[in-house]
Amino acid sequence: MVDLVSLVVLVELLRLDPRWANVPALTLGLGVQFVGNKFFAFRDRRPDYLRQGSLFLLVEAGAFALNALAFHMLVTFAATPYLVARLAGAALVYVGFSYPLWRLIFKPGARPVASRGLQGGER
Repeated sequence: MVDLVSLVVLVELLRLDPRWANVPALTLGLGVQFVGNKFFAFRDRRPDYLRQGSLFLLVEAGAFALNALAFHMLVTFAATPYLVARLAGAALVYVGFSYPLWRLIFKPGARPVASRGLQGGER
């Protein structure tokens, strides 16, 4: 939502070309995605910020490139309206690339490391 609203503001209010507005809009959404995925989508409360943040940035670098490429291809070669191109490209990248890799980074329902302790005779 953040990157989509940013894209509209940059194109409609600031009159940037959609191909140039695409990159800063994607960047703004990046920070919101990390927090949203870690704490809300996957409910991961582990204090493993450095490792997870690094892996998340690596995945997002790939997603960023794929989103930019999909957007460019749709807008330039298929003459797709920029909002449709953003939604279609982002949906494809999310389903086929980002979500499967995020599930590996943020373990759904994982408890914080400090709260696990020894259970049932574990040593």
